[in-house]
Amino acid sequence: MILFILGGVLLAIGGSLDLFFRERMTDLGYKWALLQGGAFNYKNYHTERKKHGWSAWPVYIMWVTMTAGIAMLIAAFVIYFPAVPKHR
Repeated sequence: MILFILGGVLLAIGGSLDLFFRERMTDLGYKWALLQGGAFNYKNYHTERKKHGWSAWPVYIMWVTMTAGIAMLIAAFVIYFPAVPKHR
């Protein structure tokens, strides 16, 4: 059960960081940054980040938390719902 919770928390952290980056881009004039979904280009964010002197590590933290959250949820499903049915 802890893997479900931890995976969800990590995904929530990654999602909130993603929203933060998209809001920054919207404030800079990229109108559709919030509505692009998976098509959001982080290359544009890194370009603007360098211009404004923002640090790069939050973007890397976002990717790590999203990846770890997905991995933990997959592990939790494999552990708690095995593919082999139990025989009576």
